[in-house]
Amino acid sequence: MKSRRRLWRGLMWAALAVMLAGCFRNRISELELDVPAMRTEQCARLVEDALNKLAAISEDAIKSKRVDVEQRKVWVEYDNVRLRRRNIETAVRHAGFAVNDLPADEQARARLPEACRGQD
Repeated sequence: MKSRRRLWRGLMWAALAVMLAGCFRNRISELELDVPAMRTEQCARLVEDALNKLAAISEDAIKSKRVDVEQRKVWVEYDNVRLRRRNIETAVRHAGFAVNDLPADEQARARLPEACRGQD
């Protein structure tokens, strides 16, 4: 009887350890941002500046970013426990750019250089 209880107790602890380990797996996610108005290097710098401001607020949340002006895309590797996808998209939106399914913030868009405004 005691050995059976010990076995069940051991199995419960092992199951709990596996579940807890799963909580800390895969904290790093990659997000692809489609930024149609990012037509020049200047526009790309403005998008990067917005991401850098977000990174400063959420310390170590953004691990890396890669910008491709030709494709008008940005890839962001981030800690999904400290930061959510929508936070990243919103930061770019508030910089004046439409991103993925979010329209640009019109007031911020009006302050962008002409080349970065686009119709997108």
